[in-house]
Amino acid sequence: RVSPFAPDVEVSTDSSLKTGLPMNEDGAFSFESSLFVGTAHVRVAGTKDVGDDYFKGKHRRMQAVVQGQFKREMRAADVFTGQALNKPLKRMPHQAILKAVMAIVKTLSPGVQFDVTSDKPHALSLLAATAQAISVSRKGEEPSIYSEIEEDNRLLGGVFEESDYTSAQRKRFFSSPANAQAYVFRPDLTYTFDFYQDRMDVATWCVDLGIKRFKLINHLNRQPIQIMAMTLERQFLYNFEIWHESLLDEEFVRKCEDQPDCEDMTLDEIEQIR
Repeated sequence: RVSPFAPDVEVSTDSSLKTGLPMNEDGAFSFESSLFVGTAHVRVAGTKDVGDDYFKGKHRRMQAVVQGQFKREMRAADVFTGQALNKPLKRMPHQAILKAVMAIVKTLSPGVQFDVTSDKPHALSLLAATAQAISVSRKGEEPSIYSEIEEDNRLLGGVFEESDYTSAQRKRFFSSPANAQAYVFRPDLTYTFDFYQDRMDVATWCVDLGIKRFKLINHLNRQPIQIMAMTLERQFLYNFEIWHESLLDEEFVRKCEDQPDCEDMTLDEIEQIR
């Protein structure tokens, strides 16, 4: 659904869809805010009607493609993506550990805005440094939102116009706020942002960091995850929430949170609590 914390974002969808926004084989949906107008398509592995083609042979667990135009020039240094929550997180490690982690993150990625200890926790990175692929095109020449998006950043101008920058090189370049400050998103061009990841499994509501799996129900304080872009003033270009069915069962959430060893329980053991 559209986040209630983004009242400026409006969505146009098929009236036959009674609840929520379409995803997977239901197709894309159009949206508009005061800063951006476009279309989005979301795929989530392990859910209904996802189809077999996109995730076959890939480790990916989720994909979101956002395509459209900025309504005014915006500096790349001013547009962020990630998670911006509205309630404190739960069961977090000791603050000393978190501060050490935040210091390391800021050192490795200066453009990251990271605070998980406040009443409104957030983990944000520059949009231009985060998308796995960015295609910038003239209107009418944009790729299909359903296709595998190829990196095409030449119309970003500057160094991108002079040489072929790969996705990894573009992300590394824009991880510097100073570099991002020198570039703008233009309203006369169409931008296609492809976001995909293999860490967050929405179907099981878990995050796999490689060394440990974390169950989101233990930490997010009954909040959904977001597909969004925003300024640091929390003005959203778009903000769509992804909910898991467990968040809608208050008794189940309470029972799970009351388990002292819930983090080490298997998914089957958690389900038996229901």
